[in-house]
Amino acid sequence: MVAELGVRVAGMVDLPIYHADASIGYIPAAGQRGSFLNKNDWIINSRHMGAEEFVLDPVANLLLVGDSIVWGGNPYARAERLGPQLERRIKGKVWPISAGSWSLQNELTYLQQNPDVVDKVDTIAFVLNNGDLAPASSWSCTRSHPLTRPVVALWYLADKHVLQRPCEGTPPELKVESQDVAAMLAAFMAANTTKRVIVFLYPDKQEAADETLLHSQLEAMESVLRAAGVQEVVSVGRDARWRGQPQAYKDAIHPSPHGMGVLAAIMATALESRAGR
Repeated sequence: MVAELGVRVAGMVDLPIYHADASIGYIPAAGQRGSFLNKNDWIINSRHMGAEEFVLDPVANLLLVGDSIVWGGNPYARAERLGPQLERRIKGKVWPISAGSWSLQNELTYLQQNPDVVDKVDTIAFVLNNGDLAPASSWSCTRSHPLTRPVVALWYLADKHVLQRPCEGTPPELKVESQDVAAMLAAFMAANTTKRVIVFLYPDKQEAADETLLHSQLEAMESVLRAAGVQEVVSVGRDARWRGQPQAYKDAIHPSPHGMGVLAAIMATALESRAGR
């Protein structure tokens, strides 16, 4: 009883929960906030965004779309995440919508389901990496994407960090049907010709260190994006501020808090111009 209370008071299970279905796969549940370990604060508004309520800025509004690079997750305080770091560098507000392991299909599904959000913003910025043209991610794991608060915090932590049992897998009723993501993107672009859409190709640590891999793996996506109507594509790994900066990563793919700032600065530069790489 004392140990259970202790881990809860310490914020060890103060984690976001998710909604799951067969359309979007999974998404951070609306209307929640917390502070993991009582220091890494997070917030999800009523539109599932990692931000305060969706109240438009009178100057400019940018929808930041992505996977775990945008989401950040438990290791980051809110101020360290990409959205807030980018917002400090550009005019207006940044509205992050993301979830760990989302693919472009998951992201486009959110945009399809929330046309009023798309209508209200000026710019839509995608952060994509080399796996994001893969089929949509379906919900499959309580430990990574919990659907409810843990009833017994000690059991949840033991299961996650000690036992490390295999994930449950995806039940049939939550399996997302794969779509033609290039066709989805083309349809989105055709329906939103008045919006500025810019894609940032984000390299993993290996791609950032190897120009051949950068070109053959990550930048190979560019032809698909441009064929779908995307006119602005920025390869982050080509920027001198990113090259030769292993400290920008906290692991094989995710940026460190410092790296989030460098990425935000690169994005801010591109957003101030009208041209991709």
